[in-house]
Amino acid sequence: MWVGTPNRFSLPPELAFGWRSHHFTRSHKQMEHNNFSLLYTELSLNPDLPTLAGRCMLLTEILLDCNAHPQTQAVCRCLGAYLEEVKTGLTESMRDFQIVEFEEDAEPPRQKAWLLEDTETKCDYCRAVNHVLLVSHFDRDMLPYLTGLLHEVAHSMAGDLITPAQPRMTIHLPARH
Repeated sequence: MWVGTPNRFSLPPELAFGWRSHHFTRSHKQMEHNNFSLLYTELSLNPDLPTLAGRCMLLTEILLDCNAHPQTQAVCRCLGAYLEEVKTGLTESMRDFQIVEFEEDAEPPRQKAWLLEDTETKCDYCRAVNHVLLVSHFDRDMLPYLTGLLHEVAHSMAGDLITPAQPRMTIHLPARH
């Protein structure tokens, strides 16, 4: 049972979504996000990065068909949870490949030292556009362009994470006579 300062609704912070979210502190928002992610059963199963990327692609395709802000927000909330998991997965999977320290005479790299830097940047772009779709009031005429942009970047990100199935090699043996 939640114990806290009661208000007229007496909802715990992790259950109060929508109109009350702007009243929370940063820690409450983080708690809200973590519990919100758990509402999606698949995320509680800790899917791998290719699976998460595939779901992000699917959700952005659904967004392309949305023509009203409430529809868009519902899909964006779900997409946001998946994008956060992708971001976490990218950070964790590449942590071992980061350069931690340099010798004094070594020249520091000009870029981050891991392979999926571009993928991580694409994920950040997706998160940013998703955030705009979720919280901003924008001209309805801009909706197809924003969802289209999100769709293109998400598909590019997924292309980096999903390895295409290799065609099976067929070996033809000479026929015996």
